[in-house]
Amino acid sequence: MKIYQLLRYSVLLIGTSAILSSCNQEDDKLDVPSTYEFTRSGASTVDVSGQVQRLDMLSQLGTYMKSVNTVGSASLDENLLKDMFRNQNNPFTGQTYSKDLKSKCFAPDTTMFLQFLEEAALVSQAVGTASNGTAGVLVEGSADLTKGYRVTANGLELAQVVEKGLMGAVFYYQAMEIYLSADRMGLVGNDDFAAGENYTDMEHYFDEAFGYFGAPTDFPSSVSIGDSQFWAKYCNTRNEGLYPGINDDIATAFRTARAAITAKDYEARDAAIEVIMEKWAIVSAASAIDYLDQALSTSGTSEYKRHHVMSEAIGFMLALKYHFNGGNSKFPPHYTYSHIEDALMEVGLTSNLYTVTDTQLQDAISHVRMAFPTGEIK
Repeated sequence: MKIYQLLRYSVLLIGTSAILSSCNQEDDKLDVPSTYEFTRSGASTVDVSGQVQRLDMLSQLGTYMKSVNTVGSASLDENLLKDMFRNQNNPFTGQTYSKDLKSKCFAPDTTMFLQFLEEAALVSQAVGTASNGTAGVLVEGSADLTKGYRVTANGLELAQVVEKGLMGAVFYYQAMEIYLSADRMGLVGNDDFAAGENYTDMEHYFDEAFGYFGAPTDFPSSVSIGDSQFWAKYCNTRNEGLYPGINDDIATAFRTARAAITAKDYEARDAAIEVIMEKWAIVSAASAIDYLDQALSTSGTSEYKRHHVMSEAIGFMLALKYHFNGGNSKFPPHYTYSHIEDALMEVGLTSNLYTVTDTQLQDAISHVRMAFPTGEIK
């Protein structure tokens, strides 16, 4: 375990991302490890087992939904899809989970996701290729005309909407509005150990937020970067693109906040939490813009892939809904969701993706950028 000087965070609301700054203060230090590993009396104080289960469940649900991306494939079982969401009737082959996705989903939207699953099952029954007004497997431009992406009559790939949408409605929502809430990240719940455990409630709540990010404990080590899931995986994609350093920013903020909780330094904890919230939202918005860019006619993207990336962009924009003003979060979102809603009016769930124009795509990109301080989203 390495000893680092206390990291202070200056959130500069001048159109740039939050900047991590280190202050050399001899009387003000935190013991911040180089990996997300925290121990007490020789035993780990980190338990993210529930989050690991839900990450695995969404991975298996996504894999099953994508199994119909070939012409002639067996259709999806609607009941099995719903059972995987609810974890009922032993839906996961060879594995038994004690957790589920539905109970942690943003409650007002559970019906919407169940409807997506119903529609996905129905669309999977289409036996041929897709075209404007006809559901099926969209293969136009594919090198293999039996393989592409399963889409609705309007060209929407529901597998992507569900996967990215649940990354928001479960993982992002739970982290932002539940585990990093004003109540759980207040000034209580950090003096005594949780019953039968060697960690405090506050330590555990924060660990659960980290668990939903989907990062290995040594993130972003090149050794295990391939083990990153969902949000951490897309964070790494952004790090390799227009946002170099975002991996380290988020990883350092997570480790610093957790160390600050143990040290009962709530000022340092809160500064780090603000960085986590800002950077996590950037991952979602920047991913949406990247996929919208790929859908432009000038990008050279094949038609079947164009629908795929637009569907991913829609899912990432939807995900930003789940950190909101007036909620439980320790801090309000760093962005204005009404601009994201404007973007979804241009390219969204009700759009006919066959007829979306470059102008609509550019307008959607502009709205996403306007949701954040000027220049923050590239």
